[in-house]
Amino acid sequence: MKAFAALTLALSGAVAAVAGPAPDLPSFSDDPSARAPYSQVEMIGSVAVLNGGGSIEDVNYVKSRAGEFSLQILFSGPGGQYGVADKVTLRSAGHDVVTVADAGPYLMLKVPPGRYTVEAEFDGAMEQRSVTVGSSLTRVNWNTSKAD
Repeated sequence: MKAFAALTLALSGAVAAVAGPAPDLPSFSDDPSARAPYSQVEMIGSVAVLNGGGSIEDVNYVKSRAGEFSLQILFSGPGGQYGVADKVTLRSAGHDVVTVADAGPYLMLKVPPGRYTVEAEFDGAMEQRSVTVGSSLTRVNWNTSKAD
């Protein structure tokens, strides 16, 4: 009788298999970079890039890593709301150093000290800024009516 009851429960789906956590459950690792909701550092060519800020938690996480980078660009609109550029290209001496798609609102780059031109595209419109990166973090607050 017990075997029949167990078989009935199993066939009805009332008995859950124990196989470990579901793959879409969040990770609770002590390593902040292993937490799925946060932006990750990626290498684009020889440049370390941290691009993100899609939530308050991610903004705080990205800002907490600022000391690891030499250039920080924050895109915002006229009302101060965060913005995202369709594409950002960093150039030095006429050569492309790195291009990042869907950049922002925070874009962190680890580049050597020097003079750079930053070109950002917003819905087909280009904007450009010159920046000199030194030995400590250089911050650029890029406020534009084109940021959305």
